Amino acid sequence: MPEQNPHEAPQHRYARAAGRATRAFLDASRQDARDAAAATPPSTAPSGSRSTASSTARRDRDARAAGPGTGPQGGAEAGAGADRGSRAAAVGPSALLRTARWWWALVTVLFALLTASFVLAGTSQPVAEGPVLGPDGYLLRDPLAGRTGQYVLAGLTGVLALATGAGTVQLLRSRRGAAGLLTGIAVLVGVPLILRGHPLLVAIAVVLLTGAALLWLPPVRRRLR
Repeated sequence: MPEQNPHEAPQHRYARAAGRATRAFLDASRQDARDAAAATPPSTAPSGSRSTASSTARRDRDARAAGPGTGPQGGAEAGAGADRGSRAAAVGPSALLRTARWWWALVTVLFALLTASFVLAGTSQPVAEGPVLGPDGYLLRDPLAGRTGQYVLAGLTGVLALATGAGTVQLLRSRRGAAGLLTGIAVLVGVPLILRGHPLLVAIAVVLLTGAALLWLPPVRRRLR
């Protein structure tokens, strides 16, 4: 130990003493670290690696216990299913939805053509004030066969054309309310036409009810919002 100068200031002596103590502490710490590293076996893994391996093994055990649909493979399968669903949604409307849209567009055109035909027929018919009965009581002329009757039929089919046109526009926009509107029209119009029993009226009723059934198929309902 160096000899202390009795004439040296006290703060200088304290500073040198503190420096010597710090160097001694650092030397002792380095020596302890070297001794601990030499005593550690080479096969011993760091604590972070051991914890990572144990957590991975635990997740694998949990996945096997939960079943084949979980774990990394199950997550991959779920992700693939989600990708398939997103691709199917990105493709656009299904073939059944396109069929339903064309179907009701043609029904609207049909009602519009019937309206025009009734209007043209009414312009060439005389005014019929009521049914004309023969001597035996049988009906000779329907009151709807006259001009007024044709205009009444034209008004009814015109209202149906407007209603089905509005429902078709909602269907083109994939609105869920289109299914209720068009189904109501099909039932209210189709059932009385079937009860009349005329082949042409029954054919129109079948067209309406078939179009309503298309709207309630699952591929169509899934794409209506």
